[in-house]
Amino acid sequence: MSEQKFDLASLAAKIEKLEQEQSAFKQHLLKLKRLLDNLIEEFKNRPELQQLESLQREFEELRNSVNGGAGASNVINTSKTEESVSVNPDDELDRINRELERIDRKLREEQIKQSLSNKSQSSLAASTDTKVVNIQPISEEVVANVVSNANLAVDENENISDSTENSEEPVMNVEEFLKRYKEGERDFTGINLAGVDLSGKSLVGINLNGANLQGSNLIETDLNDAWLIEVNFSNANLTKAKLQRTKLLDTNLSKANLTETSFYGANLTGADLSGANLSSARLESTNLTTANLSGSNLTKTYLVGANLTTSTLTSANLSGADLRSANLNGADLYKAKLTQANLSSTNLSGANLSEVSLVGVNFNGANLSGVNLSGVNICGGSFSSSNLSNANLTSTDLRGANLSYANLEKANLKAAKVTGVNLENAKLSGAIMPDGTTHE
Repeated sequence: MSEQKFDLASLAAKIEKLEQEQSAFKQHLLKLKRLLDNLIEEFKNRPELQQLESLQREFEELRNSVNGGAGASNVINTSKTEESVSVNPDDELDRINRELERIDRKLREEQIKQSLSNKSQSSLAASTDTKVVNIQPISEEVVANVVSNANLAVDENENISDSTENSEEPVMNVEEFLKRYKEGERDFTGINLAGVDLSGKSLVGINLNGANLQGSNLIETDLNDAWLIEVNFSNANLTKAKLQRTKLLDTNLSKANLTETSFYGANLTGADLSGANLSSARLESTNLTTANLSGSNLTKTYLVGANLTTSTLTSANLSGADLRSANLNGADLYKAKLTQANLSSTNLSGANLSEVSLVGVNFNGANLSGVNLSGVNICGGSFSSSNLSNANLTSTDLRGANLSYANLEKANLKAAKVTGVNLENAKLSGAIMPDGTTHE
């Protein structure tokens, strides 16, 4: 009898536990249903649809004005540079229709990625840990709604997952790309143009942010005023290309051929130019702050007025480069070659010039305050009117150098080689002279 009571008590406890689990499961399903309903409602009422509807209304008004407007003319006349240009209404309507379809497609893709991908995936993932106990059937209506909505969310998330795994778009057909650009489209964000031939083409003002142009042929291509942020140009050929006033922030130009390329006024902040060939390129007034130029070829490159603050130029070849009035404050020039370079009026304060080749360099009027030139060979260098205050020139080879009117206050010249040095009107107050004495 006691065993029977024990079995009944145990069974009752199990039933109670199962009922609790069932109740928790029901609550979780209802919560999931509410979440999915909210997501569907948000998707249906998203503001982008209102914008699309507005565009569609404008499209209908335009079609009505063309087909049923005043007069019997089948041609729309617009003014362009004071000349009358005839536009075929059917062609214009087709172009507008294609643009509307493109906008609609992009809006839907963005909404799915931003709304459903984050919220639905996390909720569905959490639901996988719930233990399902099939004791008593839940109402068919609740089950049907939940399953229907869950399947919808799962299908959409599966599509998103597939697109993530295949995030690399196929290479776009060049003819199609150029056709769309000619028709007025400018936003090609994230497009894949790897290895394509766009040499000599005009793509002024285009938006290629995040695009892939790895290994592409862009010889003499006109990309003036373009948006090229985070573009992959690695190993691309941009010889004599036009990149004036372009936005190239964080762009990958590693090992690219940029010979004689024009970058006037471009923003290359954080760009990767390691190993790139920039020989004879025009980089005047460019912003190269924090850019990586290690191992790059900058021979005879024009960098007048360029901002190279804290940029990396380790082992770069700057022989014969024109760096007048450039800002190299805090730049790393370790083992760089600056032979016959022009650095007059350049700011090199805080720059790393260790093991740099400076033979024949023009430093007239340059700011070299506090730099470390210990043991460096700067024979015949010109430092007229330059600022070398607090500079470390111990054991530096200064033979034949021109230091007239230079500021050498508190500089350390101990053991420096100064045969034939021109110190006319130089400021030496507090400087440690080659013999170890301090100049008064």
